[in-house]
Amino acid sequence: MSATSHLAVLASAVLAAVICGSFFFGLRSGVTALLMIRPLCDRIFENARFEVAGSDISCGAILNALVIGVMLINLQRVNRKMQVALERAWLPFLLLMLAASFYSPVELDAFRKFATYVSYMAMFVLPFVMIKTEGDVQYFLKIVILSSVGPVIYALFQLLSGFDWYQDARIEGTFTHPNIFAFYILTTIGTILCLLASGNNLLTRKARKILGLYLLPLIIVLVATKTRSAWAGCLFLFLVYGLVADKRVLVLTFILPIFALAIPSVNERIQGLLTGTHYVGWVQDVNAYAWREILWGKALTLIMQKPVFGYGLYSFPYYSPTFFPLETWRGVDAHNVYIQLLFETGLAGLFAYLWIFSQKFVWLFRYWRVDKARLTMTAAMISVYVITGYSDNLLEYVSYGWCYWFTVGLIYSDLAQYVPVRHALIEPKLGEPLPGTVADVWGR
Repeated sequence: MSATSHLAVLASAVLAAVICGSFFFGLRSGVTALLMIRPLCDRIFENARFEVAGSDISCGAILNALVIGVMLINLQRVNRKMQVALERAWLPFLLLMLAASFYSPVELDAFRKFATYVSYMAMFVLPFVMIKTEGDVQYFLKIVILSSVGPVIYALFQLLSGFDWYQDARIEGTFTHPNIFAFYILTTIGTILCLLASGNNLLTRKARKILGLYLLPLIIVLVATKTRSAWAGCLFLFLVYGLVADKRVLVLTFILPIFALAIPSVNERIQGLLTGTHYVGWVQDVNAYAWREILWGKALTLIMQKPVFGYGLYSFPYYSPTFFPLETWRGVDAHNVYIQLLFETGLAGLFAYLWIFSQKFVWLFRYWRVDKARLTMTAAMISVYVITGYSDNLLEYVSYGWCYWFTVGLIYSDLAQYVPVRHALIEPKLGEPLPGTVADVWGR
């Protein structure tokens, strides 16, 4: 083992130990350490993998088990109606994933993937356990945003120095792929826009200015990832923000893409979709989207043979060399959440997955009159996640998934505090004014 590998192993062990140790000081301390440190760990963990019982794992697996264990210990504390409903919305999906692990051709990898999906639920549920007051919400929203500072600083260093670039001069920050970093940044941008759009005076004027300024480096590094689907998602978030909160941003949303096309790297990525669109032979070069289309088309042929329950969890990479002509020597991921679920778990798994999101939209609409602008931005964040799942492996990006699901859980745990007054908000007594914001409900 090289000196670099030894250093990676040591750093990996120390970071995992710090996160695990933080939970001895309480759930709040542990989750804070997890949110702040985990986004820095992807590349370190990847370079410090070790073998256990013939299986190659990293310290990330230890943290997976930790997060799931913490959720299970605290699950009985989730007792509000909305929280319980949203928690149970995960159960059909997880039960189907567990069942699909048993008929998977790679059972051990399938069970590990199942544990990852359980950890997503855990990160979504943990805010329900911890959030008691408005101060708790503000604290963890700050932590979510602060956790991005380290990866952004390193990404800016990469960009300015030219050091440690990914292939094609893409920026990946502290993550193992530019796409993972891009979606992580996209979640941070969405969180900031949700806060800025809120009508509940959650931010001071100074905080608003700081967050507004912080959007600039976030957008710069997002552009530098060269992840086109994340660019589109960012434009959508700003478009919605402009419609519900600030019309000036709406104007900029239409103008800035024109200037962005003047940047050679941006123009090159967009132009790349216009060439190599057809596959005519085994060595034909195709662009990234055409490559995906070929993969999906080949996969759909097999999906039609087992449409209900699929071929088993994590079976797509296992079978892909047998049907995908551009990758015959190694397995590839589906690069599409929906094709992946159809292939591995059939229509049953896909519908169970979509059920999770349908319940989130249902509860958003039930609380629509609480804070329309912020809930519109929340709906936009969820929509972006659902849409970008069309062209990327979102379910495989653990550190990003934890950040995303914790942030969404944080928003819903905040809303869940107002269940006792929800009917008063929707159906006020005769002669009583309808509260316009959550701040009114708090009596502020």
